[in-house]
Amino acid sequence: MIFMNSNCRYRVLSYPINAATPMYGTAPGPVLENYRRIADKDQSNSYIISVHNHTGTHIDAPKHFADDGKSISDYHVGELIFNNPIIIDCPKTGATLITPDDLQPVLNQLQVIDCLLLHTGYGQFRNKEKYRTHNPGIAPETILRIREDYPNIRCVGIDCISISSFQHRSEGWEAHRAAFIEGVGFGEPLLLIEDMKLDAVSGENIEKMFIIPWQIEGIDSSPCKIIAVIKN
Repeated sequence: MIFMNSNCRYRVLSYPINAATPMYGTAPGPVLENYRRIADKDQSNSYIISVHNHTGTHIDAPKHFADDGKSISDYHVGELIFNNPIIIDCPKTGATLITPDDLQPVLNQLQVIDCLLLHTGYGQFRNKEKYRTHNPGIAPETILRIREDYPNIRCVGIDCISISSFQHRSEGWEAHRAAFIEGVGFGEPLLLIEDMKLDAVSGENIEKMFIIPWQIEGIDSSPCKIIAVIKN
């Protein structure tokens, strides 16, 4: 989806949630039920929505892997606006991991960005079973390299169902922990965005990005809407 004005374009980098939304592992899919229906002679339409909080495009906060970590509702609006995002191409065709070597072509740009978006191209398989079960992921050492060498980066996003490859789950757990641990020289814990819609903005100059999570207090992570400003 694209919105335009004379100076820039706005693109939505998140997927809508529906009954076909793919889920990681055995997590239950969303359920939408009619509560009231005008067609049934009620005065209005309304729904009951049951949604796992890691459904669709969602943002993980530190509480996802650390009981004492921040929940997504602890972040103020300014922390969810990114003024120097970059998208890089890391083509992956299956359950392989993004390693530090994949970042080599853009190392000179990482010092000045605040959000790193990894475009694997795997979004083309979102309606296939392998999107859930043979997805690419991010190696723990890649997350640690980002934390150690580029503390200016506050967020990492990917166009796969998770940064954890379903075929390499232990490495995925360690990658999450690496993103959320606190320590000297690490900067703030990362935010992680999973199941992003990135095909349409590959190669584009993203000027700014806004993340709008569901406003539910206390949960570790939340579905979200993501809006990117693309410079003309």
